[in-house]
Amino acid sequence: MATTKLGNTKSASRAINYAEKRAEEKSGLNCDVDYAKSAFKQTRALYGKEDGVQAHTVIQSFSPGEVTPEQCNQLGLELAEKIAPNHQVAVYTHTDKDHYHNHIVINSVDLETGKKYQSNKKQRDLVKKENDNVCREHGLSVTERGTAKMRYTQAEKGIVFDREEYSWKDELRELIENAKAHTSNLETFSEHLEEKGVEVKLRGETISYKPENANKWVRGRTLGSDYEKGAIDDEHERHQEQQREPEYADGFKVNWDAVEQHTEQLKQRRVERTQETKQANRKVFGRDTREPENERERTKGNNIRIERGDEGLSR
Repeated sequence: MATTKLGNTKSASRAINYAEKRAEEKSGLNCDVDYAKSAFKQTRALYGKEDGVQAHTVIQSFSPGEVTPEQCNQLGLELAEKIAPNHQVAVYTHTDKDHYHNHIVINSVDLETGKKYQSNKKQRDLVKKENDNVCREHGLSVTERGTAKMRYTQAEKGIVFDREEYSWKDELRELIENAKAHTSNLETFSEHLEEKGVEVKLRGETISYKPENANKWVRGRTLGSDYEKGAIDDEHERHQEQQREPEYADGFKVNWDAVEQHTEQLKQRRVERTQETKQANRKVFGRDTREPENERERTKGNNIRIERGDEGLSR
């Protein structure tokens, strides 16, 4: 059986950092999981939704011995498809407890509409219902509501980040994320970090950091894909492109190329997702667990029209 616990955070990067560093398996919905933080951030910036809650989290836990790490992650991805089909989602599987569990991080902004994910009672009930459906589809037991309780760490409960858990590397990642958001090239990026007490060293395509509270250098790739030189260059290039876009009366710059790219990717993913799920189920569980969707359902919502203009998206 599987239980779920929902939460939200004002720092998507922190939620991903915590989930990623202990992940045995990981996967992404509507995004490359290795670049989830950058993808989430770009979408929020695209729609001007950077304030407030940045991401919603679901901890999906299974009984001891019920699933393998790979199966656990696949079940998490299927739950994400059901509860947040138009959002970018990163799924991380942890195996460091007696029960395997997923940390599902949902970007707050809908790729199609730009509206924020609503974590209300109706949505919480939907998560529980769809989680039960996923379990039934794979022949797993379904718990009676209110009877199963799993133990979580304080960090997983979203109450507080334990000092031991929130290491100097986590703090360094936060400083780097802030520097990326407020600079437009490597020179100003390095200067920004140096003002915060972090030395930066470049050697070819390798970037390393040394915070004042640490006695050693750490390479970007050690911190994660988002902290390598290539990812930082890509972020700066996006900033420069956004600065070239026309500015509207409300001060928000619309990157229409990015809007169209997101929409096309979403349309393509809808077409591919059913087949991918079937293939994954064959590989992980040795059988198909979903009935084939008819063509009407498979292509539902694919006809999205975008027009350029001050009014934004037209559908």
